Amino acid sequence: MFRTPKRLSLVAQTVGILRERILSTNALTCLPSEREMCAQLGVSRMTLRAALARLADEGLIRGGKGRRHFVAHSRPDRNYVASHEVAILSPVPLQAVDPRVLFWIDELREALSKEEYRLEFIHQKSCYAERPERALRELTSRLRPALWLLYLSTRAMQQWFSARRLPVVISGSRYPDVQLPSVDVDYRATCRHAVSRFIAKGHRCIALLNPQSVAGGDLESELGFREAGLTASQGISTIVAHHDGTVPGICAALDRLLRAQKPPTAFLVSRPTHALTALGHLVRRGAQFPDQTALIARDHDSFLEHVVPSVARYQANPVLFARKLSRAVLETASGGDSRPHEYRIMPNLIPGETLG
Repeated sequence: MFRTPKRLSLVAQTVGILRERILSTNALTCLPSEREMCAQLGVSRMTLRAALARLADEGLIRGGKGRRHFVAHSRPDRNYVASHEVAILSPVPLQAVDPRVLFWIDELREALSKEEYRLEFIHQKSCYAERPERALRELTSRLRPALWLLYLSTRAMQQWFSARRLPVVISGSRYPDVQLPSVDVDYRATCRHAVSRFIAKGHRCIALLNPQSVAGGDLESELGFREAGLTASQGISTIVAHHDGTVPGICAALDRLLRAQKPPTAFLVSRPTHALTALGHLVRRGAQFPDQTALIARDHDSFLEHVVPSVARYQANPVLFARKLSRAVLETASGGDSRPHEYRIMPNLIPGETLG
């Protein structure tokens, strides 16, 4: 017998129940008739057919259209039996997590508890190694959550989970070659907007300062920044400069830019701490804000509120982020829409003296 679906959308719950039955029963080769499944699940034929269509899209079943539905031979990881838990995978312990992240973790925990899910935080640094395959295999063989939530995930991690078609949501941006749901700030649109603001202030040479170890969101930033440069009017030049994330490395990258034949007068800086270093070094080099030089921090942190001159920066609504992430996690964990959606949030520009 099937258990009865409850809460969320009936289609999402029905997909989750059917998927659970398929993946947990090795002997199952053919699903019951639609009439039987409707009776056992307590859903309409329309709801059932929508759920079956999603399972067919995932490659779990085949058949239909007047015939019985058969379990596909290529179904992913038949031995994977999920618990009623959502596991957050992190490279840092909970006590070292950014307060903004703690906010959405608390919001997610509350949303999950209403749907009878438990949230588990897993600090596993070995999964973030350059070659994480062994660590990920051992972890996923030991734990069977309803969903893995990847925080600060690397390209190798995302590729590994994507290839195995395990239930996953990425908190952050996914890499271009990964097909997984993700929730993040719209860095691409943010950087396009930043370039337009610099141009409106009269700047003609604009630089994006990005870390060398490019994360998914940083890649999106470079795409948007370059797009803005390509579509800008003639006479506008855009430069992407990389650094190693250290204070000397950021200062050295800025010095190289300032020594150029046409040095930039406007700087878009990823990461709040890097923006603070860039601001201090530019002031040390004689930059005058905002008359001659402008700076925007791509990201917000509360310490920027206490910096003089005040820093122009982008800030995403933390409540909206938490809601979107909770929705994506619940929908995927319950077996709902498993397509690799990208949920994006456009942040607001907070004016500051560094922009004018």
